[in-house]
Amino acid sequence: MSMSESSRSRTGDVSKSRESLEREPVSSRFFRALGMAGAERRFEAPEIYGRAAIGRIARSLPPIERAYANIRFSILRPKLLSVMDLLLPDEGRILDIGCGFGLFAAYFGQTQPGRQIVGVDPDQRRIAMAKRVCERLGLEGHEFHAGDARDAELKGTFDGAYVLDVMHHIPAEDQLPLLARLRDLLAPRGVLVLKDITTEPFIGLKFTEILDRVMVGWDEPLNYRHHRDWAQMLTSLGFHVRMVRVPDVLPYPHVVIAATKQD
Repeated sequence: MSMSESSRSRTGDVSKSRESLEREPVSSRFFRALGMAGAERRFEAPEIYGRAAIGRIARSLPPIERAYANIRFSILRPKLLSVMDLLLPDEGRILDIGCGFGLFAAYFGQTQPGRQIVGVDPDQRRIAMAKRVCERLGLEGHEFHAGDARDAELKGTFDGAYVLDVMHHIPAEDQLPLLARLRDLLAPRGVLVLKDITTEPFIGLKFTEILDRVMVGWDEPLNYRHHRDWAQMLTSLGFHVRMVRVPDVLPYPHVVIAATKQD
């Protein structure tokens, strides 16, 4: 091959290479360039842990419980769950207070396989179902125990804990002692994620109360608190507290509180 032929061949190869690059989506070129920049670790934000994961959990339940799960996940939407997911440790033992059918244990167990979730709920039938949900989803290493979180026997310490829409169902006089017990169960720098309903705006509180009454009836006392009250209680127990109010399409006055246990 002559020098001119070799030069034309290389020029043609470069042109083809440029043409293929131009056809490649900008996003692909961007992430490929990041990879070539020598980054050892690639960070991804998969979306499968949103509606798809919720759907898998709901499908693992019998019809009545599936309807309940759809209601719960319509209240705690993927956006809200993602906020709490980022606040929880991504590995270690995580305590789930009032775990019910294991809906959120199954969710947070999928997002970070390094978590070992220990669920507690007073209803033995719900505990049995929580175990079945995790088995059907192929989630291993999680435990579920029937008992009252205020006095259930729990061994060892936990790297994190979460209490999702449970505290306002606890008698007012037992709320602080329960939070104190959770503090004692956490390892130093352990994180307690508390999701509940604040008391403002008033119309949002009443909207939530009506739905709670539909679920639990009219006899059970409901003990809502303003988010500042929760923060003061947690601070008095030695936690470092951060809070965020999460808006919703529906008028739920959601508040998420991350309380970190001090050394």
